Amino acid sequence: MGQNTIFGCSSAGHSGINQLGGVYVNGRPLPDSTRQKIVELAHSGARPCDISRILQVSNGCVSKILGRYYETGSIKPRAIGGSKPRVATTPVVNKIADFKRECPSIFAWEIRDRLLSEGVCNNDNIPSDWSDMLTIVCAVDIFNLLAALACIAEVAEGRRNFNKG
Repeated sequence: MGQNTIFGCSSAGHSGINQLGGVYVNGRPLPDSTRQKIVELAHSGARPCDISRILQVSNGCVSKILGRYYETGSIKPRAIGGSKPRVATTPVVNKIADFKRECPSIFAWEIRDRLLSEGVCNNDNIPSDWSDMLTIVCAVDIFNLLAALACIAEVAEGRRNFNKG
């Protein structure tokens, strides 16, 4: 192995050794084998702080993996990088536009509730936070404003042409 590798991992500024002596690579998930050992030790009654010391993995990492395991039953890491699944699909945006037309002062949480209750979205593809909702709602508001301005411009142009003739 070259001198710039640690256990087969490049050490070019992205990997290192944690305070417990364990090897890590920044931004990369823990190997499945280590994740499995974390879960097995927890099932055998070991506390997270003990698991952390035994496997030389940070306490935060152990807690995160166990929390995800207890919540979902999976030891697999979430996707790295990339973008979130697209939530502003045409049907979602159209439905939000409908809601805004019905009630211009509707709150984002009300929109979210209605998207779920009317089956437009489910828990996997619902806009997940205020910034998602705000982005979509603002886009709908801007679209409606531009459409209104275009109508006004057409009317004004029609009046100009009418007055010329």
